[in-house]
Amino acid sequence: MKRITSYLLLLSFALAFTACREKEQPTVAQMKGVFYAGAPGLEEVIEIVPGKSKTVDLQAYADQVSDIVLNLTLKVDPDGAAAYNGAHGTDYPMCPGSAYEFTTNKVLMPRYGKASTSAKLKLSASGLEEDVVYVVPVNIDEVIGTDNWERSSSPYAYVLVKRAYVAPDAGTGTKNDPYNIYNTADLLKMSELLVPGTKIYFRLKADIDMTGIDWVPLNFASPYENLIDFDGNGHTISNFTSTFANYPSFFGVLYGSCHDVTFTNAVIESAVGGATGIIASYCGTTNMPGEAHRVHVQGRVTSPGGNKNGTGGLFGRIWGANITACSADVEIESGEDYVGGIFGYDTGASTVSDCWTKGHVKAGSKVGGIGGGFIKADSEMYNCFSLMTVEGSFQYAGILGHANLDAKGNNTTNTPNNHIEGCIAWNDEIKSRATDGAEHYSSGVIVGFTATQNYLAKCFRKADIAFSECPVNAELGYVVTNQGNAGPGAPLVVGTNTYDFAYHGLAAPADATVTSLARSLGWSDTVWDFSTPIPTLKAGTGGGGDENVNAGGQLPDYPEHDFFN
Repeated sequence: MKRITSYLLLLSFALAFTACREKEQPTVAQMKGVFYAGAPGLEEVIEIVPGKSKTVDLQAYADQVSDIVLNLTLKVDPDGAAAYNGAHGTDYPMCPGSAYEFTTNKVLMPRYGKASTSAKLKLSASGLEEDVVYVVPVNIDEVIGTDNWERSSSPYAYVLVKRAYVAPDAGTGTKNDPYNIYNTADLLKMSELLVPGTKIYFRLKADIDMTGIDWVPLNFASPYENLIDFDGNGHTISNFTSTFANYPSFFGVLYGSCHDVTFTNAVIESAVGGATGIIASYCGTTNMPGEAHRVHVQGRVTSPGGNKNGTGGLFGRIWGANITACSADVEIESGEDYVGGIFGYDTGASTVSDCWTKGHVKAGSKVGGIGGGFIKADSEMYNCFSLMTVEGSFQYAGILGHANLDAKGNNTTNTPNNHIEGCIAWNDEIKSRATDGAEHYSSGVIVGFTATQNYLAKCFRKADIAFSECPVNAELGYVVTNQGNAGPGAPLVVGTNTYDFAYHGLAAPADATVTSLARSLGWSDTVWDFSTPIPTLKAGTGGGGDENVNAGGQLPDYPEHDFFN
């Protein structure tokens, strides 16, 4: 019995000693681990606002499951920047150490797992330059629990970081403190800042290239209650494109004011044939006026057939508009009527003054180098000139296509109170597109088809201007003649043919220039620069750089419409 007891004691001591020795020896994983770092769900480039920080999650991954629990450590590895650039064809610099730190870089990979817990990398804008994308390569530093491991051939998690743009002076949207626009992001944010029924002020602070953006108009949906003052501050918006279904243009419907801005290489394409133009499809509608001062556009506007709402370089349709010191260098092609270099269709009480156009407009009827037509009473046009090539079927002209209340007859009895005065037709060509054998409403050098009691005064045409009527009208004797001033007390003297109600103005002297004629007509040298044979419009004094000029404050100044006061 004693021998048995002694044997059992010895056995228990042996087992205990063996267990202790096994506990002292760590278990070694049987897998051959291949590991790499990853950043699941990370945005492409993380933008960090100066003074703020963002924390991202990073993990370690294995190509096969581990048979024991492993502890891993992650690190930022500068060598990975070259690897990223080589693989992606970039030249992103390595992020400076001042912009990142691990708040925890130790992770645990569970038994039978292939992904670890998360490490935390804190990012800031410290030391980052504007408009530079930096790369932060993260790699596996060590694996604790096995010596049988290696890094993957693509071991890095890449974090791309950039200093977020913050406008130095954002503004508050009031007249004395407009929202300031520095880049495309600011432009795209405009719609979020609009308040229906409240006029919001914006000021452009830099030239902006809109390549790659198909613009959604700012005020395109009923009830069209966004009131806007847009001060271009002498800057240029280039490569502007809008093909939006409703009123493709910058504003859609402009209630308020657009001034001191240039649009270059603009493209407007209307698929459905509503009113359209580069600046707005509508500049004002009944009881809600719109204004444009020192706005210049260059580009292309196209609209299909079926559009009788108006197509223009700046605006498709206007009401109660005040359009002053604007220009358009545009190619316009529209399948229908009321098409013009500045505007297409006016529905009353508008004033267009000191504007000029060049380019090419090609449309149906009621087509003009400045405007398609005044179709209501009390609209006026002063001191404008056109260099455009104008093509239309009939009722086309170098300046204004139609001015007879949108009526086909009653030209001698209608009293629209339209004024077309002090304008100069210096068009390259004014010609007919009609190919049928019918007599049509007349076309003219200044106005194509007008009520004889309109105010028509002091307008000139180039002496050798290339003008042609539609074939049948020409055969019937519709000809260009000199016509003096006219008005309700002294109606315009017109031809004897059925539809011959054109206004051709007076032929300029053979040696005249647009500038010499403009001076003789008393055009303002505050608005116009007369230093060359073709006058140019003077810029506002804001010039894009005067920080002390408030929105609407450039000279010559134009008071706001009573509606906005």
